[in-house]
Amino acid sequence: MVISKLKKNIFIIAGESSGDQHAANYVNEHKKLNPNINFSAIGQQELKNSGANIIFNSEIISVVGIIEVIFKYRKIRKALNIAYEHIINNKPDLIVLVDYVEFNLKIAKFAKEKNIPVLFYIAPQVWAWREKRIKKIINAVNHLAVVFPFEKELFDKYTKNVTYVGHPLADNNALSPSQLNYNEKTTYIGIFPGSRESEIRNNLHCMINCIRIDKDKEIYNKIKIFYSNNTAKKLISNLLPKNWSKLLVSGRNINEIKKCKKAITASGTITLELALMNIPMVIVYRLSPISYFIMKNLIKLKYIGLVNLVLGNTLGSRPIVKEFIQPGYSDEIEVMVELQNIDQNKKYRESIQDNYKEIRSVLKPGAAINVAKLAEEMII
Repeated sequence: MVISKLKKNIFIIAGESSGDQHAANYVNEHKKLNPNINFSAIGQQELKNSGANIIFNSEIISVVGIIEVIFKYRKIRKALNIAYEHIINNKPDLIVLVDYVEFNLKIAKFAKEKNIPVLFYIAPQVWAWREKRIKKIINAVNHLAVVFPFEKELFDKYTKNVTYVGHPLADNNALSPSQLNYNEKTTYIGIFPGSRESEIRNNLHCMINCIRIDKDKEIYNKIKIFYSNNTAKKLISNLLPKNWSKLLVSGRNINEIKKCKKAITASGTITLELALMNIPMVIVYRLSPISYFIMKNLIKLKYIGLVNLVLGNTLGSRPIVKEFIQPGYSDEIEVMVELQNIDQNKKYRESIQDNYKEIRSVLKPGAAINVAKLAEEMII
């Protein structure tokens, strides 16, 4: 391919922890392809580590839910204004948007008004909402880089400017299947309450309650609570019961995650990561009541965990793990029962892990380098 020899500027926006990691991997690959690029970004620590100039820390605006967005409105508006000003003053040659849909679509529309091309990496998950949103998306962006084969099939009906690049997790060799001995006594239950502030506030206590129901007095010594970034770590520490902070572990520590023989997790990318590591899980997810009521009527899928959407002829037709959405006390008991079933029923546990093998075969590697090539073509 032809490589641009002129100095170019690329502006990246990644609003969430997983998107920040994927964006950083893309930057590292693009630098190898073409060193004549300046990267600026709204992002987090991983993008900063990649060498991008961070103009706003997106940790403070990472949020999910209708009501939750309202509470963060001023900070989100501030971030938008900083992004608009940066685009006007620096006139980037390309804007790369990574997930974080509602915020990034506003940026895409603004960029179009300024005649700046936009590449949307990890395209909006319109299959979870209503397909009528697709036209709004394709009118706002120049190219879509999707990470699941079924997404390309969906977008192909509306535009030719879509590329299946593979899934970024498939490039992470550390996410290999855990070799954990299931009978080993020094294994743990992993708790993954999410990366956004609203997720953590809504899910952490519920997840801990599921563990507390167990009559095992040693249960406190058998859990690890994983945080995604420093902001999440501080929040979780403040929300935890006294003396529980020592149970906190960085979610980047793959070796520690692999010591878990089962997990309670929020939905999202982490469910695929756990599947790739062969760790059985239960998905627990809670929103504010108003947000749940609104989103229940907007989202058309029966399941929300990515791990439950990948296999099958249609989305959600082959769920792999149990989901408990807006759980109450009786559901918390059911979560503990499910965790015990994973422990005690070897056939059931192995059936989950057999499905994990299929997921590993479906996810294609090469996402970061393929996105770098797409971006390079768009700035020539």
